[in-house]
Amino acid sequence: MAAAGAWGWGMRRIMMDYNHWATLGVLGEILPWPDNRVELADEKDQYGLPVAKVTFNLHENDKKLIEFGKNKVAEVLWAAGAEHVVQEPRYAHLVGAARMGKDPETSVVDKFGRAHDVPNLFVCDGSILPTQGSANPGLTIQALAARTADYLIAQGERIFFTNDRPQEEPKIRYDLSPPFTRFKGNPRIAWTGFPGARK
Repeated sequence: MAAAGAWGWGMRRIMMDYNHWATLGVLGEILPWPDNRVELADEKDQYGLPVAKVTFNLHENDKKLIEFGKNKVAEVLWAAGAEHVVQEPRYAHLVGAARMGKDPETSVVDKFGRAHDVPNLFVCDGSILPTQGSANPGLTIQALAARTADYLIAQGERIFFTNDRPQEEPKIRYDLSPPFTRFKGNPRIAWTGFPGARK
């Protein structure tokens, strides 16, 4: 609606024809440029702690990718018989800023999300992804967070009080699912044979 300049009653009138609209989107990847970063600013908050300073700019490759995507989507829509085409450039699922990697010189956390510089700090969100491969990284973030949780459980409390960095993978934990679903695939199908299971 912002791209169409619609507001108030005009927007309501346009939306009355929503079933005649179509949306196409392009999933592109903004490259992990070193100057796009989060740093501590000189400015401090009410507690005297430095606030975050976020620097983000599109580079030439990013701009060319966006322009190509916009043109291709418009071309497809016009070819499909569109009477009106509007475009709304936007970004979503921004990740990075605490990238995962082996080398402390080029990454912030190790493969389990443990900060290279602060041994008892673990990061379990989208900031550890080096770059955004495609849209909707939620499941990947959940899987990485679950992996970090398994690592913490396997290591026990000592992991928070030592600089040791064991890198062995945690064992698969089969005790997290209900007993009647273990090794049976889809839990919705696996109810048979379990007394009291919901049918």
